[in-house]
Amino acid sequence: MLAVTRQPGTNTVDVTNAVKAQLEDIEKELPQSVTVNTLYDRSVSIDRAVSDTKFSLELALVLVVVVIFLFLRNLTATIIPSLALPMAVVGTFSVMYLLNFSIDTLSLMALTLAVGFVVDDAIVMLENIVRHIELGETPRDAAFKGAEEVGFTILSMTLSLAAVFIPLLFMGGIIGKLFNEFAVTIMVSILVSGFVSLTLTPMLCSRFLRPTPRRGTGGSTPRFERAFEAALHAYERSLGSVMRHRPLTLVFSVLILVLTGCCSSSSPKDSFRRTTRGN
Repeated sequence: MLAVTRQPGTNTVDVTNAVKAQLEDIEKELPQSVTVNTLYDRSVSIDRAVSDTKFSLELALVLVVVVIFLFLRNLTATIIPSLALPMAVVGTFSVMYLLNFSIDTLSLMALTLAVGFVVDDAIVMLENIVRHIELGETPRDAAFKGAEEVGFTILSMTLSLAAVFIPLLFMGGIIGKLFNEFAVTIMVSILVSGFVSLTLTPMLCSRFLRPTPRRGTGGSTPRFERAFEAALHAYERSLGSVMRHRPLTLVFSVLILVLTGCCSSSSPKDSFRRTTRGN
């Protein structure tokens, strides 16, 4: 039996492929009565995990685009915020290459989680520009005014989302080493998406959006539009009820905050293995 282990800092899959290539040359020189069998190959489970995470990332991309199309119901308006997704992914891969990060399960999981974040800024920018176009302004003027109105908001949203993951960069121990690349990857994707939303999205809106009738007007309203309007009116009624009982709402919010702290302090805490009470 011969066991081959990788050195710290090397890639398991690369080492496995190199060993398999050497085995092919060794088997040619062995007697016919001798056979070589692989007992354990760690790269197989790694490849499967990466493939599953890649599928989750691709599925998340498709679902996000479908949801955007269902609400915007305009192919051009759907493509514009959807372009923030590949731009953010390409920009993140570029930074990962400069930092010598590898594409592993954690980095792909970070990109999967960031998919929902990266389109938020572009959608906010797009909706504000569309609002100005519906008010009768030209796409170019609407892009300038819309970007000027929500630019600071998008900047604050981007920085606040990225700041959430800063504590992971300063964590020590095994957990800190594991989640360092995860934090950097998701922060870079969020920052790149914010930059794309402030630059590429207004430019595309000014070039490709066209004035359309105001949504919700006309003789026949589609079923989805009616359902959306009903949900909007229900939200308005619930919001009005909450605003009429503001002291009770504040008391309920404080109660939820206290209960959250109690549940967090009483929950068992561990990193990888489950603790047993009474030991």
